[in-house]
Amino acid sequence: MTRSRATENGLTSTELAVVMPVIIALVLVPFQVALWWHARQVAEAAAREALDAAQVVTATEDDGVEAAEWFLDAAGNITEPEVSVTRTADTVTVDVTGRAPRILSGFDWQVTAHASGPVEKFIREPDR
Repeated sequence: MTRSRATENGLTSTELAVVMPVIIALVLVPFQVALWWHARQVAEAAAREALDAAQVVTATEDDGVEAAEWFLDAAGNITEPEVSVTRTADTVTVDVTGRAPRILSGFDWQVTAHASGPVEKFIREPDR
């Protein structure tokens, strides 16, 4: 005996209810990755800004932190940012961490950036 089509009513709705979340996730994942990538780029740029500010001969660690925080406020796209600047007599090291924005639950990607360089030194004309 053959089964009639009338017994399969509603099967399409059930399949759609199962498949639709997967389709939505597949559409949103590239956007989530793009947000993470942009947040990573912002963190790297903030680290470079902090390095540039802290490398000056008369600068302090606070100058670097202030420059990075200003940049992060202007650029946005990073939540819970933390900036660490360490300055010794010869080098400056900057670390910026934060989290990328989330549009899908389960995605909580941290971004980190590191920059380091020498402290600028003033060299008098005869010594150059």
